[in-house]
Amino acid sequence: MAEKKRLGELLVDAGLVTPEVVERALQMQVLRGGRLGEILVSMGAITDDQQTEFAAQQLGLSVVNPSDLYTDTVRGILPRYICQKFNIMPLSYEGDNILNLAMWDPLDHEAIESVEKCTGKAVQPCLARKTDITKAIRKHVKLTFTDIFNPLNNTPLARGLAVAAVVLVVFGSVVSYQYYKELKYGTVTHTADATLYKNRDLIVGIDKAGKATLLGRGAYADGYYRITFDSVDLLGNFIEKQKDHLSDTQYEWAQWALTMVK
Repeated sequence: MAEKKRLGELLVDAGLVTPEVVERALQMQVLRGGRLGEILVSMGAITDDQQTEFAAQQLGLSVVNPSDLYTDTVRGILPRYICQKFNIMPLSYEGDNILNLAMWDPLDHEAIESVEKCTGKAVQPCLARKTDITKAIRKHVKLTFTDIFNPLNNTPLARGLAVAAVVLVVFGSVVSYQYYKELKYGTVTHTADATLYKNRDLIVGIDKAGKATLLGRGAYADGYYRITFDSVDLLGNFIEKQKDHLSDTQYEWAQWALTMVK
């Protein structure tokens, strides 16, 4: 049986590339690795479809359309980012342990090993055009959070969703922190004449003249009161004397408020 021609030879025979272009691609392959067909495509020497057509001749395979052969039995077996990384698409099961896999490059051993490790199935490669694989991925492989936050996924949609998710997380954190802060420390209001600290049924106010006012209701006292002192220190002495009429949280908050106004 005659030896099958290599991809470069097939492309030269078809007049699509020159021997010099193939030689250049082979040199690049030595330096960077990868498949020759993929390098020629990246060089612009051939198209994706031409690569697929001549790979079919080289390997003796038929070109399939993934969408025609796809079955729901393989839904979810591979994440989208894996499919996009290797230009592959799961199609169907053959028996219990064989996965028919559409591939733009059936000789991509890294892709085959990754899929077999991920699925626990043996891979049966099926040759398909990259454009058809891309369409099938978009149609049949669900986008998940794993895909969105995977650094390999760099589509505008993924970037947009990732940014939106980060914004929501940050916004939620800010809101949660603000809620916690108000719960612990209350609110601070600045007016033209005074600054008011409010929390725990108490209000501590300091006016421009330095007078300190306490308004509110003690935890163990009836009714509301208002009392004004000429200084913050005098208010602090009053709070110490009335400590038994305040709850522990009221007393702690009042002490914090006093440190803020001094």
